[in-house]
Amino acid sequence: MTPRIVNSFAPVIRLLLTAALLVPNLAYAADRDRVQFCWAMGKHDHTIYFAEIENREDRQASFDALLEISGIDHHAVKCSTSDLAMHRLARAALFKNWRESEFEIVNTTFLSDLDY
Repeated sequence: MTPRIVNSFAPVIRLLLTAALLVPNLAYAADRDRVQFCWAMGKHDHTIYFAEIENREDRQASFDALLEISGIDHHAVKCSTSDLAMHRLARAALFKNWRESEFEIVNTTFLSDLDY
C-alpha cells in the first residue's frame, strides 16, 4: 500500500480498535445507572451516527431500524453498555478519535428511542 492509502485508513483503523475495546459489555452493577451507547459508520459517507439511552432495555434493534428507515447505508451497529462514569470516559475517547478523523458526528438519540 502506498502511504496515502494507509493514511486514509488510519482514522477508520483507530476507530475500529477503539470500538473493539468498548464493545464487550462491562459487568452489570445492580445499584448503578446503566447507559447503552450505540454507533454505526455510514458506508458511503464519512459520518458516524450514534445514540445513547439510560436505564432502558436494549435499544440496538431500534437504532438499527432508524438507520434503515432513514435510508442510511451503514456498517454493522456497535453497542456498549456501562455504568454512567465509565460511559462518560468511553464516550469522550470515541469522540476524540472521531473528531481527529474526517468523520462527521450525528446524534440520533432523540429518533432512535422510537419503537418501530
